[in-house]
Amino acid sequence: MAELCVIIKIYNEYVMLEECIQSLKRQTLKPRKIIIVDDGSPDERVSQEILRLSNAYPNLNIELIKLSLKNKPNLDTVGRTWKAAYLHIQEENKFDYFCMLDADTRVSEVYYEQIVEELEKNPEIACASGAIKIKTQLREYIEEINIGAKVGRKDARGSGKVIRMSFLKEINTKDFPEVDWDTWINTKAKVRGYKSPQIENVFMYQERPTTRVAGKNHFRNGRLSYHFGYNPLLLLAKMIFSKKGAITILKGYLDARKKKWRLGDEEVRRYFGWRFFTHF
Repeated sequence: MAELCVIIKIYNEYVMLEECIQSLKRQTLKPRKIIIVDDGSPDERVSQEILRLSNAYPNLNIELIKLSLKNKPNLDTVGRTWKAAYLHIQEENKFDYFCMLDADTRVSEVYYEQIVEELEKNPEIACASGAIKIKTQLREYIEEINIGAKVGRKDARGSGKVIRMSFLKEINTKDFPEVDWDTWINTKAKVRGYKSPQIENVFMYQERPTTRVAGKNHFRNGRLSYHFGYNPLLLLAKMIFSKKGAITILKGYLDARKKKWRLGDEEVRRYFGWRFFTHF
């Protein structure tokens, strides 16, 4: 049977954490370990709640990693949670799959069983996720600035992503980008000829998209466009699809360019330079 390690990223939102844990407890394919990474929450109640949950659910093997303090949310460093978790478990060599989950996400009871079944049947898939359902009042945000989804391509999402450990060992994980590890993983899969699909008949439920909460969706999207090396046509397409957010995306792009905020991974930058268009 496949061995899973589920990594839950949390920053202050401890109120939603127990529902997430309960959804893992109900899984038909249960994780062997759950690592909760506290991304520097200034609220001391986060650590207190994690300790309580560890005692309340002893069979789930819950472990805490606490990162350095962040006084406010910073999406430019959100990837450090996944990096810390991966570096923590890679030497154990016990797990077949590395599973990413946000604290405000709940997965259906058969979520991991169905995702892993798909991965086991298809060795060309490096990582996969289910589809996400978001509360009605936030539904207008879904796919708002995701070019790929607008033209029919749906990649594995960040929260809910299940990644082969063998794939992570294959790529140069010392270059984990702290800013957007989700996009980086999907892109690394593509440039090596793997797939990273979103599986439509498997569901998870989320309270709120992270970028919506942070209030920096378009500006940050523009900054990431420069960071990942988007070519002019791809940047233009993103601006067109975003409609009212086009100017804000351009401002973000120019801000990152001025600050020379560029990803060090040349392989990923080449992909967004032109190869992106070959994957539709």
